[in-house]
Amino acid sequence: MRLRKRLGNGIALGATYTYSHGIDDASSIGGNGGTAVVPAQNWQNLLAEESNSSFDIRHHLKGDFLFQLPFGPDAHYLSSGSWFSHAISNVSVSGTFNFATGEPLTPSYVANIADVSRGSTGSLRPNRIPGSSLTAGGGKLNHWFNTLAFDTNFPPGQVYGTASRFSIPGPGTVAFDASLSKTIHLSETRTFELRATANNAFNTVQYAGVNTTLGSNAYGQVTSAAAMRQFTLLARFRY
Repeated sequence: MRLRKRLGNGIALGATYTYSHGIDDASSIGGNGGTAVVPAQNWQNLLAEESNSSFDIRHHLKGDFLFQLPFGPDAHYLSSGSWFSHAISNVSVSGTFNFATGEPLTPSYVANIADVSRGSTGSLRPNRIPGSSLTAGGGKLNHWFNTLAFDTNFPPGQVYGTASRFSIPGPGTVAFDASLSKTIHLSETRTFELRATANNAFNTVQYAGVNTTLGSNAYGQVTSAAAMRQFTLLARFRY
C-alpha cells in the first residue's frame, strides 16, 4: 500500500507499507546464502524443513518527507529582503524512515564430534516445547527470546528435534535519516548547496546478531549491533 502527497506549499510526504510472508524448505540454492544456509536436518524428511523463509519480513513501513521552510524574500514569512531573510531562505529539511519486523532466526544446539566430522554443524535443531511462547519475557539485550521454549531432552529413539527453521523472531529495524540543506542562488545557472546529513539521526541501537545455539554461554543474547549515528557534511557547486 502506497500513500503519496506531492509537493505543495513546501511539503511532500510519502510512505509505503508491505505485508509479506515467505515459506520454503531451503531459502537459497546451491549453498549460496551466507550463514543462513545449513544442510537439511534429516535428508530423509525434507518436509520437516518447511518453514518461514530466511528473508521473511512480515511488516515493512518506509517513507520519505520534504519540508521547505517558508522563510525568505520569496516565501510567506520574513520576506523583507534583509540579510537575515536571505540567510534563512531556501532551507529545507528532508529525510527517510524505515521500520520493519526482523528476519527470523533458527534454533540449534551445540554440535558434537559426529556432527562436526560429517560437516552438518548447525543443522540440528532442539525440541520445541509444546504450548511455549517464543517471545515471553524476551526483547531484552541478554534475553531476546524465550530460551525455555526449546530443550534437547530427546526421548529414546528420537534423533531429530521438532523445532522449525527460522521460527524465532529476530530484531527489527528502526531507522530514521535526516538532512538539512540550504541552496544559495548565485545566478540563473549557478547555485551553491550546503547539506548536513545524519544517518540513524536518533542514534537508535539496531540489534543485529542473536545467539540461538542451545548450550552456548551466550544463548539467547544479542551479540552484535548495526552502525551508530553518522554525520556527513556536503558542499556542492552547480553550474
